[in-house]
Amino acid sequence: MRIILLSILLSGCATQYQRNGYTGGFSEMKLNSDLFEVNFRGNGYTGASTVKRYFLRRCAELTLENGFDYFVFVDQEAYSGKYGGSTTERGTISKDFAGNYQYNGTIDQSYVTKHGRTGTIKAFVKGKQPETSYDAQEILNSFGQ
Repeated sequence: MRIILLSILLSGCATQYQRNGYTGGFSEMKLNSDLFEVNFRGNGYTGASTVKRYFLRRCAELTLENGFDYFVFVDQEAYSGKYGGSTTERGTISKDFAGNYQYNGTIDQSYVTKHGRTGTIKAFVKGKQPETSYDAQEILNSFGQ
């Protein structure tokens, strides 16, 4: 029961599918009429697989928004980094019979891993797409859109 409750609470903290903001999201830049740079940045609660899905979704939306049907990746890169973190120290201080002090303890450090993905896509209209292209509408359908 605790695991389910914790999962529900943490899922609310993950980056939602949204424009880039304080908690992450997507951004893009039009390089020319059929070439786009797309980025998706997650926060510490967003896993690499979710970042990949949201990145692919934004590529598909951008393709359709600009009047195209298909796209290919010119390049893409997944990245992650460790940020911030906290240090916790726990221990005890004791005094022996001779009056000497001794410290016994542990120090724990934790970091937040943030995942992201960036890439360039080239868009195509139906009939001119390469064989290895992604069908933008088919991708969006898989997201229930």
